[in-house]
Amino acid sequence: MMEKELTFLVVLDDSKEIFNALRYAAQRSARTNGRVALLYTFETLEFSHWKAVEDIGEKELRKEADSKIKEYENFILKFTDKKPKKFIMKGDRVECIASFLNDNSFISNFVLASSESKANKDPLISSFTGKKSSKIKVPITIIPPTLSEEEIDNLS
Repeated sequence: MMEKELTFLVVLDDSKEIFNALRYAAQRSARTNGRVALLYTFETLEFSHWKAVEDIGEKELRKEADSKIKEYENFILKFTDKKPKKFIMKGDRVECIASFLNDNSFISNFVLASSESKANKDPLISSFTGKKSSKIKVPITIIPPTLSEEEIDNLS
């Protein structure tokens, strides 16, 4: 029986904590001969009367997504030789992630990093450990903001 390649999903954002999730996922995947999957989401633009404007805006958002993904891919490649799988989805962030997890059974683990900020209540963590927890069939790893890089390395 062939072993399934472990794939660690990280949903990209602009937080500084994202690098904790990427670090953990990249090192964990390297140690298990697995792979990292990167998911970038962006909201749907609503220009009902201006379809051309909406299309231009969407092209710009996809271009920005490609640029961000490249930056994060370069970070991951410091820890593993395997290029990450890359995905871009349009729509409500939480719904996109839930749908992605349910449609892609190759994902073995969903890696999130929590924030120290009290203002930012970690909407993804709240959603996927709360009302959305019964909608997904993948374990979630949450990297606390208090861990040092060395501690993250030791865990992965």
